[in-house]
Amino acid sequence: MTGSSAVQHDEVARWTPWHRDAAPNGRSGPVRVYCLPHAGGSASAYLPWARSGEQPGLTIVPVELAGRGTRLAEQPSAVMDEVVDGLLALLASRPADEPFILFGHSMGARIAYETTRRLAAEARPLPLSLVVSGGRAPGTPDVTRLHGLTDDELLERIVGLGGTPAEVLEFADLMQMILPVLRADVTLLGEYNDRVRPTVLPCPVLALGGADDLMAGPEWITGWRSTTAAGFRHRILPGDHFFLHQQRAEVLAELAAQARACLDTADGPQEGRAPGA
Repeated sequence: MTGSSAVQHDEVARWTPWHRDAAPNGRSGPVRVYCLPHAGGSASAYLPWARSGEQPGLTIVPVELAGRGTRLAEQPSAVMDEVVDGLLALLASRPADEPFILFGHSMGARIAYETTRRLAAEARPLPLSLVVSGGRAPGTPDVTRLHGLTDDELLERIVGLGGTPAEVLEFADLMQMILPVLRADVTLLGEYNDRVRPTVLPCPVLALGGADDLMAGPEWITGWRSTTAAGFRHRILPGDHFFLHQQRAEVLAELAAQARACLDTADGPQEGRAPGA
């Protein structure tokens, strides 16, 4: 492995620490699903998905953002463009014709949207589909203004909305570990939503939501329809903000169905336009 290849490999490993290719320089058969976490979350949330083998047509790739999980020693980013730049570099390391899906939950939904938008703007290979979960579309009102709250107010508000398990309030060490990441994440979301001027994506969008989600209920999930000029589909499943883990089998089945539908209309992702467009 050359020096530049080693650097690239190390960088990819930082972003996808739980995923290893059998043939890193070759095209894998299954559709890759890059999974982006909720505010304060880490790649480990998707490990049960990656290890389940429930949908052999998918390769689940948990994505680790700075400041959490295996990247705990790094400073978390509070700037959307910094996060997206890293994701674009990660995607550029893959074969251009390899089919993939971008999946994001809550905060991850907006990161996945902005990454897809940048790919389209730069005429780079697009995902077969953007799949968003438990999040409001960019430019729509946030459930509340979070990035101006004190630490105690922030934690109480997030827990009250069902965005973080209430148990974290009982563990001071865990709270101190989560707070810097959580504050960076809500700052990223607030500042991004203040400045974004949403554009229409040229690839399909699947939006998933929980029937009892207090942060992004069913009425907000359908709002993603306006983000695509290609196909749109949505589904509401039982559960709260973290319905995606409560209904893992159903969510993975929806991802697999979306992948099959997109592959049926295209040989693979097209640069700057939707599959089959």
